[in-house]
This record gives sequence, C-alpha cells and structure tokens, in this order.
Amino acid sequence: MRPESTSVTFRPDLAAEVREYDSAKAAKRFIARKVAPIFESATCEGGYPIINRENFKKPVSTKRTNRGKYNRITGQFGKGTYDCEENGLEYPVDDRMRRKYSHILDAEAAAAKIARYQILLNQEIRVAAAFAAAGLTNTNVATAWSTTASAVPLDDIMTQAENLEDACGIGREWLSLIIPRADYREMMKTDSVVDRVKYVYGKSVIPALLPVAEVASCLGIKEVLIAAGGYDSKEEGVAESNTQIWTAGVIYLGVFCDEGDPLEEPSAARTILWTGDSPESPVVESYREEDSRGDIIRVRHDTDEVMIGEADLFVRKLTNT
Repeated sequence: MRPESTSVTFRPDLAAEVREYDSAKAAKRFIARKVAPIFESATCEGGYPIINRENFKKPVSTKRTNRGKYNRITGQFGKGTYDCEENGLEYPVDDRMRRKYSHILDAEAAAAKIARYQILLNQEIRVAAAFAAAGLTNTNVATAWSTTASAVPLDDIMTQAENLEDACGIGREWLSLIIPRADYREMMKTDSVVDRVKYVYGKSVIPALLPVAEVASCLGIKEVLIAAGGYDSKEEGVAESNTQIWTAGVIYLGVFCDEGDPLEEPSAARTILWTGDSPESPVVESYREEDSRGDIIRVRHDTDEVMIGEADLFVRKLTNT
C-alpha cells in the first residue's frame, strides 16, 4: 500500500476538507459514484459472476410430488472481469507562493480541491463512456420531447420501466433515471408534464422548479439523476467550448445499488476500487521536494469502471430524437 517512501504522507486532513467541498459543489455535478457505486476489492484484477437473464425469465416447476424430492435448479452465470488502473495528479505548492498568499488562501487545500475535481471529472467521463459502449438496445421516444404539445415523456419512461421490471424482476421503486440536463428541461416543459404537475401540486407550482425528488416520486422510481457535468473541450489558448459529458438525447433507466453493497447486488455498473493501493477514492497525500522548494500534493485512485450483467438486463436506453 502507498506510500512506499517515508517522505510521502497520507493527508486525511486535506481529504476531509476536499470531501466537504465536493459535497457542496463538485459532487452535485457528477453522478458516476451513484450510477457505478464503489465496490472495494483486495485484488487489482480478477473475475466476477454475471447474472444471466434466464435466471429471471424462465419459470420452473416448484411443485413437489407426494413423498418425492424437490425439483432442483442451477443458476446460469457468465463471467466478467476487472483490471484496475491508477489515475492520479500532482500539484506543486511553492513555498514562496504559499507564504505570499497565506492571508487569503490555503494553498494546499486549493491544490487538493483542483486535483480532486480533475480526478472526479475524468471518472465521470469514463463511466459515461462505459454506458455509451455497452451495446444497449435503443428505443426512441414516441414523440421528440421538444414537441411540447404532443410529447409524452412520462409514458416513454414508464414503458421502459415496465420492460426493465420484466427483464430483471426488480420493482420500479429500485429504478433510477439518468437524464441529461437538456432533456430534463425539455421534459418539464411538455404539456403532458405541465398538466400532471398542476393537477398534483396546484396551478401555482412551476413545473421546471419542482424538486427532482418530487419528479422521482411522481414516476414511482428511486431517483432522478440529472447529468449536468461538462468540460472545456478545446486546448488551452483557444476559445472555450463547453461540452456535456453525458450525450444529450440519450437517457438511461437502470438499477443502481448503493455504495458498499456486495458485488452480487443487482446494479447496472460498479466501480471496482483496489484497496490494496488506494484505500479510499480518491487518496490525498503529499511529499516534500526540496529541489523546487515546495510540497507536492498528490490525488489518486486505482479503479476499473465496469458494466455488470448482460446488455439490457439492468439498464435500458431511451433516445429523445
């Protein structure tokens, strides 16, 4: 386990301060930890069982004959693999600059916040890419949600919810919706949603301002996760171009377990965290570098973000086009 050198020090003080920052700011923009909850692994690479849909779809006889034996079944499982890779950044904190701005800035905390944000940003990109590459069956919405008068987003979502319930045998209350910010905005402007909101909450309520938790409650699902994370996709020195991490128009409805749940708990995706090298995600540590007369703040984690189960078993894809 790191640190290998006696000059490298774990910094739980910085980690705690940065976590507080994340909960108030960065974590609200990123959903990777919710849709690919962490599973702690003592090994860097390995395999895990994949539950096949036949375990849920094929009925078997449970009747016991008079004085006979019980029917026996065996589960059908595939195999998935993981191979954790390390991602990390270092941020030098110069002694002179730290002293110069110490009256207005905690340089170490600022360095840790910036580095940690970048680690979380890159993890968000990896998780979004894993969903995009999962080979999921695509279903188009009945009418593009931009057509406010005739679009029926609630019906579109409920149809996929029923399909997912049938596929894996899990109730709607365990499902969560991943919806890009632009699609969420379109959904809340459609006449069918506006009418439903006014019927339930009264005419004084503005649908677009309804708390997300209330929208999830109306759908009867666990959670609505608005994918709003973005980044500047242009190189330094070029005019800024903001790009959303989760592709607009692509919506996912899935089963997502809670962080720390065992690997056999149904979930569309998991983040495998190798605790042998990265006891938490991410780790914050520092070491002294006399050549540059400063301290180096390092933020890192060792993970693999993997999709779990057969395609379409724990997650469905809906395209708003």
